[in-house]
This record gives sequence, C-alpha cells and structure tokens, in this order.
Amino acid sequence: MLDEPREIVNATVMKVLPHAIQARHHLHRHPELSFHEEHTARFIAEKLGDIGVDSLQTSVGGNGIIATVIGKNGSGPILALRADMDALPIHEEGDVEYRSEYEGVMHACGHDGHSAVLLGTAEALCSLRTRFAGTVRLIFQPAEEVAAGARAIVEEGGMKDVDGIFALHGWPGMDVGRIGIRTGAMMASADTFDITIEGRGAHAAMPHLSVDPIVAGAHVVTALQSIVSRETSPVDSVVVSVTQFHAGSAHNIIPARAELKGTVRCLTSELRQIMPERVERVVAGVCSALNAEYKINYRFGTPVTINDESMVTLVREVGSACLGEDNVEHLEWPSLGAEDFAVYLGHAPGAMFRLGTGLAKPPLHTPTYDFGDEPLRPGIEMMTQLALRYLAGASIAQ
Repeated sequence: MLDEPREIVNATVMKVLPHAIQARHHLHRHPELSFHEEHTARFIAEKLGDIGVDSLQTSVGGNGIIATVIGKNGSGPILALRADMDALPIHEEGDVEYRSEYEGVMHACGHDGHSAVLLGTAEALCSLRTRFAGTVRLIFQPAEEVAAGARAIVEEGGMKDVDGIFALHGWPGMDVGRIGIRTGAMMASADTFDITIEGRGAHAAMPHLSVDPIVAGAHVVTALQSIVSRETSPVDSVVVSVTQFHAGSAHNIIPARAELKGTVRCLTSELRQIMPERVERVVAGVCSALNAEYKINYRFGTPVTINDESMVTLVREVGSACLGEDNVEHLEWPSLGAEDFAVYLGHAPGAMFRLGTGLAKPPLHTPTYDFGDEPLRPGIEMMTQLALRYLAGASIAQ
C-alpha cells in the first residue's frame, strides 16, 4: 500500500502530464538552433507564468530562463533542476503528426522532451509547495549543443547559492520506465583543435620542389593515434579524432597549406590537462621531420561530467521507489559523448541520469529520433520526487 505523500505526488504528476505532452509537441514542431531559441524561450516563459512560479527571469545567458518555486518557507537549501532547449541542424524524416515545421532543423537530441519534463515538474512542484522547505531553481538552458549555454548561465549568476543540481537525458536503447546512473565520470570532456601545416607548393609533376603539407598532414593524422595506443594506459579512455582535412584546389597542384580540425575526449580531468602538450609534441615532431611549419590552436571546451556520489545515491533511492529497483540500471561504463551540464557540477554537487525513451528508438542525433510522450511521466515523477526528497519534504514509500 502506497503512503499518502506518494499517492498525492503520483496524482499530481498525472494531472500535469497532458500539459507536458502538449508542450512537447509544440516544442518539437518549432525547433530552434543554439543561440536562436527566441520562440522556444517565449513559449516556456509563458507556460511558467501560467503555472504560477514564484519568480521568472528571461534572457539569462542569451535565451535562458530561470524560474523558482519556493516551498513552505523561504529558508532552506536551493536545489537546481536543469533542462536544455536547443535543436540540431538536421532535417526530420519521421512521420509523427507533430514533426518539425522548420526545414533542416529538428529536436534530434530530445531537448523538447527535457524541457517538457521540467515544465511538468515545475507545475507539479507548484502544487506541492507545502510539502517541502527551501527553493527549487528551474534552469532552461540554451546552446547546449555548442557547449556554450551552461557557462553563460553560470556567468549571469544562475548557480549562485545553489546547493545541488540534477538533470536527465533521454536515452534510446533503454526501456521507458528505466533510468541509468553511475558515480564519477558520466560523460567525457570535449576539447577541439585546429592545426595549420605550412609547406611549399609546387607542380604535382615536380614534388621534389615542394614541402608537401598533405603528406605531412596524413602523417599527423596517423601519429596522433599513437597518443591513444602508446601513451595512454589501456584502462584509461581517451579519443583523438581528426574530423576535417582541407587542402588543395586542383588535381595537378601540390598546395602550400593543409588544415586539420578535430576533437579530444577524456574521462579524467588529469588526463585532459596533459593532452594539449601531447598533441602539439606529435605535430611538431612530424612537421620537423618533413620540413614543414605548423600552428596549433587547442581549445578546452566541455569538462568531464562527474556525478557526485551522494547525489547518485539519492537518484538510486528515488528511482527504486518510483520505478522499481530492477529499473535502476548501474552503468558500468560512461559515455564518451560530452555534456555541458558538467559546468554546473563545478559549482555544486549533482548528478545527471539517463531516462529510457525506448529500446527500438533510433540513435540520438539522427533524422528519425523522437523523444516520445511515454518517457514524460517517469521523467516528471523522478524530477519531482528528487526535489521533494532533497528538500526533505514528502517521503516516498520504501
């Protein structure tokens, strides 16, 4: 037999669920790219106003929104819950009735679902104000796909006085009603590099007169992989990927310049810090051997997403109570994908967990991916109960 608080929470979640579904369909129809979430932000702000949040800030860090729901008194901890809002430059190929109305733009990463979950959570918490003390800060973040939104939110005070933070990410290949979580590294860092190799051009029939930047670049691409295979412990994880190689303009001309671009991903902050020196050393050595010059621009991007142990424990407890212990999956391995939720974790302990969106769902960032409506209920219940438990309000049946 469920105890009264959980019955009340479940009833509240079911009451707000139709509104969350409607919101998701609207957001899915009207996707917007990073830095261009104007309609999305207006829509979410209007919904939060209708819900009756206690405060509402717009245009935070660009198009970000921060709302608060205050419990039975103004004292107590501040818990932040975060969702992202931006879409991807992909043409939607799915045949859902709410498919994207914008050519070449779609919610292929499920941020429509993330935002709808947080809107539903906001509405549920407004109805449950008397059951918790403290404050819930709801962060609707822009520009996650370009790893810029979280920093902008933080720079404008979004994490000031926050004691803890949670977020979820919809995950295809995992059943609806299941979550996945792990302590420590959850997702990788993501840094980028631009390498310019300067050689000397020549006629293709006279290669001895050239310093061929294409040959040098090809050796650089191959040599960079030795960082992974020969300079990194097999039990550590690092990915070095050259993703662009631009050189030349004709079949019979050896060009004077080649440009390479790529990404480096790590699962520890320590390894991440030494990667720029390793990459440059390889480039410098190859170019010296082949008589070419080089320039490198190495940029740190998103840090490693590191889940706090105590916050992970709370996610497991809430997930077991809400979804059943068998539906809380321990993730043995992190993802080498990156998430700028990591930036918030540099300011307060927190955790991100995976929310199942269906075993048969296409992968993220593909033209037919759709977060779906089914994951909204477990998503809203998880986020609502996490807030209540963290703020020591309503209890969950154990």
